[in-house]
Amino acid sequence: MPLIDEAENLLDAELMSALESNFTSRDGLILDLHGNPWYRWRSDGLGAWWRMFEETINAPMGRRLANSACDEEECLLNSGELDFTGLFRKKKFTKSLVNRWWLCGWGQPSIQPATIDGVSLTPVFAGFLQAAIERIDSKRYRMRWEQKTSDSCVLNLEPSNHPITAAKTSFEPYIPGSRFTLDVEKGWRIDGQRFHLLPVGMFRRLEESCAGLVAHISDDERSSWPDMSDGFMSVAIACKNLFVAGEEIFLASDAEGWMESCKSFFAPMGLSVPTSVSSIDDKGGIELVYKQLPLVSVTVGYLAGAWTRCEGRPVKVNVILQGEDTKISLQSRYEIA
Repeated sequence: MPLIDEAENLLDAELMSALESNFTSRDGLILDLHGNPWYRWRSDGLGAWWRMFEETINAPMGRRLANSACDEEECLLNSGELDFTGLFRKKKFTKSLVNRWWLCGWGQPSIQPATIDGVSLTPVFAGFLQAAIERIDSKRYRMRWEQKTSDSCVLNLEPSNHPITAAKTSFEPYIPGSRFTLDVEKGWRIDGQRFHLLPVGMFRRLEESCAGLVAHISDDERSSWPDMSDGFMSVAIACKNLFVAGEEIFLASDAEGWMESCKSFFAPMGLSVPTSVSSIDDKGGIELVYKQLPLVSVTVGYLAGAWTRCEGRPVKVNVILQGEDTKISLQSRYEIA
């Protein structure tokens, strides 16, 4: 009798097939069938990133995060995925909603009462569920969430008189790629760790919602980043600090090593891959050129963290936008004797 491969038995064949049918991948991007970009986030990493982001932006941001999630999900749902008519409309809606959350690894939603089980970063998923309920009820709500346990929450929804208007899209659609293949275990786990698929537009909306805020960033740190908004820098610095604090193995000693590591490590996360990488000095400095980069702040933050881990020195970052190209340079923040 042949030996049974235990790793194969852990994989969720149904989920893997559903992901192939609903997403594509191209040039390090994860795209849904409408061309919207997505990230793959580890659940515990998302919570850690959020704590670092709030500490950097120096303001309570939970409500803005929930609003960003709600607006983005409302926009994504304009594709008509949860729209039903006729008999058993709510039953069909609920089944489709549960399937959407299962597909993206968001936990277990319920409409009546409005609750979520298996939640990680509550404001994100509370915002997603608010958007879904507003769509089925065709009305606006003021939403508050209440944490019941460490991984469950209940939403309190009060009717609002705000008019219903379509949410503005975050991105022009990208050209679809090839089928999205990923080995996923039951419960949206990879190598035992839980993950989510999250729309890039949510992070863009959050970054834009920081307009007018002054982040808690030292002069030394601020001078090592390009002249961008404090929202941009807060998102990027949180991504950098998250990667530096992690245990991921990222090896890149030259331009070729950087290209290979970006393909093997960052592309599966949806962070895009550079079209070229070149050395710019003899002290580890590199320049990466991207053609399609949905949200520069997240990718450049991870790159800065990877450079810091590789070189063991503080990094200086520069970003140049030239037409369709985004040029990112990473080099030592201080002169080396």
